[in-house]
Parts: sequence; C-alpha cells; structure tokens
Amino acid sequence: MITDSQIRNISVIKQRLRACLATMNGASQKEQESKFYEYIGIRMRQRRLELGYTQTRIANICKVTFQQIQKYEKSQNAIPLSKLKIFCEATNTDWSYFFRPLDSLKKSIYLNGKGNDE
Repeated sequence: MITDSQIRNISVIKQRLRACLATMNGASQKEQESKFYEYIGIRMRQRRLELGYTQTRIANICKVTFQQIQKYEKSQNAIPLSKLKIFCEATNTDWSYFFRPLDSLKKSIYLNGKGNDE
C-alpha cells in the first residue's frame, strides 16, 4: 500500500523528471551526459518508491552500500549497467522503463560529440 508520503515523493519525482528532460536537448555533451545520469537516477528512485523498497533493501540486492544507492539516485555517481541490470531483475522492471520516455520524446543523446539525429 502506498502512503501519502510516498504519493508526495512520486509527485516531486515526476516534476524532477519533467525538468530534467526539458533541459536535455540543446545542452552540451557534458551537460547531456550529466542530465542522462540524473534521469536514470530519478527513474530508479521512482521505481523503488513505487514498490515500497528502501535504499537499504536495494543496496543489499545490488551488493553496495545504501549510500551508493543514494548517490545513484542523486546522480552523484553514474550507475554501472551491471548494477542497473541487477536492479531491473530484482524489481521486475523492464529496461524500457528507463528508456521509453526518452524515445517517445525523441531526446537526442550525444554520441562521440554529435547528436544521434545527425
């Protein structure tokens, strides 16, 4: 059961996602990379809260500290793909949960200094 506090948190998360996506295109390569990791962290936090999991529970599953999960969620550290895969398996989350919104909004991510639409 989702509590009122969790509903408020998810609402704030959705606002952060919109703000992150709105500033992604047109940013420099370094800024886009930073925004991308921020976006992944926000989605990770959103999914964790939707399921009612604690950072400690996710940390135990991923074999890292809860502080590392905090850093992933706040984009202070980029989450390695291996840890994201473990997270997806443990939370029964498809990869598309993270990337579908980017695809539907046609957000360009820089690859080797050029946007993927060039």
